[in-house]
Amino acid sequence: MAVVIRNSIQELTLQLLQYIHRGIAKGGSCGVILAPCAKLNSGMLEQAQELMGNKEASSSAQLFYDDSNQVLCAVFEGGTLGSTHYASLILKDFLQPQHLLQGQLKVSGFPESAQPTESAIADFIQQAIRSRGDAVDIRFLTAAEAAASVLIADPDDIVRQFIKIRLQLKGYRVYEAQDGQEAYELFLGRLPDLVITELNLPILDGYQLIRSIQRHESDEGKVIVLTDNHLADNKSRAYESGAADYVTKPLSISELEWKIKRLTGTH
Repeated sequence: MAVVIRNSIQELTLQLLQYIHRGIAKGGSCGVILAPCAKLNSGMLEQAQELMGNKEASSSAQLFYDDSNQVLCAVFEGGTLGSTHYASLILKDFLQPQHLLQGQLKVSGFPESAQPTESAIADFIQQAIRSRGDAVDIRFLTAAEAAASVLIADPDDIVRQFIKIRLQLKGYRVYEAQDGQEAYELFLGRLPDLVITELNLPILDGYQLIRSIQRHESDEGKVIVLTDNHLADNKSRAYESGAADYVTKPLSISELEWKIKRLTGTH
């Protein structure tokens, strides 16, 4: 069903992320089209929904319009980049003659073009919004355009802030948590590309946090342990819990940055 919504960019990001993960779970992939449009009423939106639904390649289309940011979103469960591109041509031919399209249609297929993380989707939406006023065209999102996001879980405020500032200067989107429960809730809400965690965390310890992340149904959840624990048994237990790497304090920020680049593919 096509609907008109009123959302901030962050709320739109999380809503679109839910659609995409649901689409991938059902069909193995998910195509998305974002189009900056003039104010779209419910009647026009229903027409666009019917048009997309009548096309064989787009039979699972779900359309909604974000009234606050004036972006039309079309999600295709099981859609590939190729089939979504085809659908974007049809949608462009519908919107343009009615002078509704106000910029570039942004097209992507997940996970074909990029991993469906909060940072990738937020960047995708920002690209669509920034294209308003550009010549009408169709553009594709690539993995290289998607900024990586990192969640830092550490009870030490100084350590968290130091890492956060260094990573933000490198262009990463950074979230922070003081305990394991807060970190896991942030993980579920933001689906970051990478988690950096101390083992000695309140409420949920680092081992419990890692195992909780690994049990999550998404394919996100690469974890780097950053800890004061130097014992081999702690290191083995962290890897057994599902950690991807292990760094000991005192912190070498250059070593940590290299490991983050390797795990997120941001070389």
